[in-house]
Amino acid sequence: MKLHRTLFGFTLVTVAVLVGNQAHATATLGGVVSLVGGSGACNFSQLVPLNTQQDTFVLNGATGCLGTSSSVDLHGEAATGTIGLRATSSGNGLGSSQAAAQVYYSDHWLLTPPAGLANGTYSIPVSLTLEGNISPGALYGFQFNRFLDYSLSVRDLYAGISPSTLFSANGSISTTGAFTQTFNGNVNFRYFGPGSALPMTAEVIASLSLPGLNEGVVDFYNTASISMQLPSGFSAATSSGLPLVFQPVPEPRTSAMMFVGLGLLAWRVRHQYT
Repeated sequence: MKLHRTLFGFTLVTVAVLVGNQAHATATLGGVVSLVGGSGACNFSQLVPLNTQQDTFVLNGATGCLGTSSSVDLHGEAATGTIGLRATSSGNGLGSSQAAAQVYYSDHWLLTPPAGLANGTYSIPVSLTLEGNISPGALYGFQFNRFLDYSLSVRDLYAGISPSTLFSANGSISTTGAFTQTFNGNVNFRYFGPGSALPMTAEVIASLSLPGLNEGVVDFYNTASISMQLPSGFSAATSSGLPLVFQPVPEPRTSAMMFVGLGLLAWRVRHQYT
């Protein structure tokens, strides 16, 4: 599949939260759905503003007439750092139906280090994961030249933007088939000591956008996520205080290598007894 990744091509949308009110904040989650059927004979649109403060988000919509149909499902969850988008469109490939949508998520994760940790800079591994599928024969609107745009990022909220304090992935997907990618990197976080007015804080942002699907299925509903590999003794919580528990992300080729290893083992056992 066609893939683009840049470090600085991603425009960060910062949600300003006063440090004193950080414990009472919530994540920013929202989305928009725009559906057309029957060459405009039936339509559906709905918006939850992208700056809506909430910890969970779901938005669904569907329309259809004159033998055409389109639908979209969106979701986001602060406690797991995930968003998802799924869309369908059926109009005989003639552009008589179209689905367009966007889902957006941002949050400030408070990282709590173990007691007695010395002031300094600490490098924390992060993973940005995106998996999905675009059905064979799917068609996007001719003016868009792509099915999906994605943007994922993690940075130290108080350190500015530099190659060591920001890790991001963004790009477009323009071909059909299965897509799976995990971007692994590190972000340097500054720790100013206990009781500091600038606690160790990660700003996380994720966005999926579907410009216009005329035919087929685009399914990235379950696996757009941001996670961290916290050092021993560290904990993390969302801006509203929900604990974050990150699942380990396998290396990109782990599964394939495992199956190769099992195949070699079976071959050795078979030949040992023949």
